[in-house]
Amino acid sequence: MTHSLRTRGLLCGLAATLMWASVYPASRFLFGREAENFDEWFVAWLRNAVAVLFLFPFACRGENFASLKKSWKGDWKVFLLLAVCAAAEDLLLFISLKYTTAARASVMANTSPIFTVVLAFFITEEAVTGRKIAGMLLGFAGIVAVFLARGGDVFSTGASMFAGDLLALLSGAAWALFTVAGNGIAKKYDGLFTVAVMRILGIFLMIPVLLFFDSRASFGFPLLVWIGIVYLGCGPSGLAVGLWRQALKYLPAGELGAFGYISALSAVVISVIFLGEKVTWGFAAAAVLILSGVALMLRQAPEKDPGSGNS
Repeated sequence: MTHSLRTRGLLCGLAATLMWASVYPASRFLFGREAENFDEWFVAWLRNAVAVLFLFPFACRGENFASLKKSWKGDWKVFLLLAVCAAAEDLLLFISLKYTTAARASVMANTSPIFTVVLAFFITEEAVTGRKIAGMLLGFAGIVAVFLARGGDVFSTGASMFAGDLLALLSGAAWALFTVAGNGIAKKYDGLFTVAVMRILGIFLMIPVLLFFDSRASFGFPLLVWIGIVYLGCGPSGLAVGLWRQALKYLPAGELGAFGYISALSAVVISVIFLGEKVTWGFAAAAVLILSGVALMLRQAPEKDPGSGNS
């Protein structure tokens, strides 16, 4: 792979990661301000519906649509799996932020690189080098340190946050499967087109979930909530996922998963600034661990190294 293509992949991954980092504080803010005024299951579905409206023009692009019709028989199961994974990740993460802080949710959800490396090894046989393992463990240590160092936020009530933490952790596992399972599809179709098809399938797959939880539909939201829904739908749920799928064209899944550490760090920093999180020396040390782990996982090995795999 040429240096320019690798750089393109890194930039796409970084842009998507920073956009996703804003999901945690933005969603937590909405729950903190309007939790009693909307049904979280319906708002999660509505966010995806907004993403579909944003992405629909990309689903109609002639060359991609023709390619999908030709390959649908062989690819529909992968698209369906991606839709299930994305919908699960979205629902789990969004609802977790009703019960836990943005900082805690971010560090739990961004354990996804751990799941990504393991799944990539078993599903795509992507090589797991000593460098990746070391970087993964170093980054994970930083995530644990952040988790232990952070407290509540301006919306915390002192109640147990275990349920929210667990939901966020499960969302990370769902995202890891999404990343690995879509590796082949990403090389066949345009990134935004792939996400458009996936989101369209997803809003239909989420309807039985809404019915099961007896979700109540309501559109009488304050302007601030509508701004948040539109942003979360068009940005993190739409454009960012498309950039992530584009990045998979140029970087292996296990390597790209390391960006989760940057997302965790960025989300915590935004939470500190806007949601009243406290900065401690423990957090500063954890940040060093996280960035060191990212650098180690992303560093390219010399070409003559036979054990470098896809790094």
